[in-house]
Amino acid sequence: MAQVGAARGAKERLRTINFYEIVKYKNPRVNERMKHADWNAILKSIKDVPLSKRVWEGPTKILIGEVLTVEGQHHLKLSLVRNQDAWLDVYNPEAQSIAELNLGDAGELLETSIVAFLGFGNVIGMIQGSTSAPTPNALQEWLNGLKILGPNFTVETQVMVSHEAQELVKQSTEASQIEVKMHTNRADALEKRGSKLSQIFKAVNAEYGPMTVTVILRASKARDQSEGRVAIRNEAKKLVEAAGAKEVTSAKAKLIFVDADESTRTQEVDFAKQKITAKRKIATTGEDGNPVRNASAIQAILTVAESNHDELRAIVNSK
Repeated sequence: MAQVGAARGAKERLRTINFYEIVKYKNPRVNERMKHADWNAILKSIKDVPLSKRVWEGPTKILIGEVLTVEGQHHLKLSLVRNQDAWLDVYNPEAQSIAELNLGDAGELLETSIVAFLGFGNVIGMIQGSTSAPTPNALQEWLNGLKILGPNFTVETQVMVSHEAQELVKQSTEASQIEVKMHTNRADALEKRGSKLSQIFKAVNAEYGPMTVTVILRASKARDQSEGRVAIRNEAKKLVEAAGAKEVTSAKAKLIFVDADESTRTQEVDFAKQKITAKRKIATTGEDGNPVRNASAIQAILTVAESNHDELRAIVNSK
């Protein structure tokens, strides 16, 4: 019997592509860039290992990694188990791949994200299959949980905030104002970046409960108040990455620059709009009805990466 809908042409869905950098974790407040890892070789080495060696069972989730090969390069499909009890009913540690398991409608059991590894700066592009699919944090949990880079090597992922935004903050000397909007439940993430603003959100949460709060700090323009403007500028540096990582709903700063003739000027920067992202239509089925979503997603990520090649390299200082 012919598969229903098999000949109805390719189906496409609009998906968002985001880019992240894999960095070495040093402590709760500090990450550092690392030498570019040969991800193609790393993924090749685990491509054919038993499924059990690609399944990570964490305290609250089960993550499964499958290596995809597209045009001779290796990438990753990362799946999250929706129902752990149902997974245990079908999981066979002796299996070589998920395809060997009797999942029935896999869409009911697994949520999937596609990760493409670029050839420089430990940069990845990711497409989440849905809002509940694996996130960049899930990827770092999988990498660390299975010790993909070694037993004592811990990594994190951080969003690729545009080189322009980073450079503007670096070149500024002070900031006259910062404005940040976020939910109080994300205060810990902001604190992890060393932001003193996190204490304000924690205090509001303790007093009034979880809620979305907007905080505006506006410094005096008086000459003898430079110390306050420098402090606000330092906070702005922390908000750049927080905004890109979606830890804050919005973040803006009025940066102050001193030109060569010693005149000053102010420029407002909206950090939440400064991350590199794109929306693309991803094929979910081929003309014959067979799934081609994985390859389609990888190719879409690589196409967007090529369009932003110089910018992505500039962010990670990769030549």
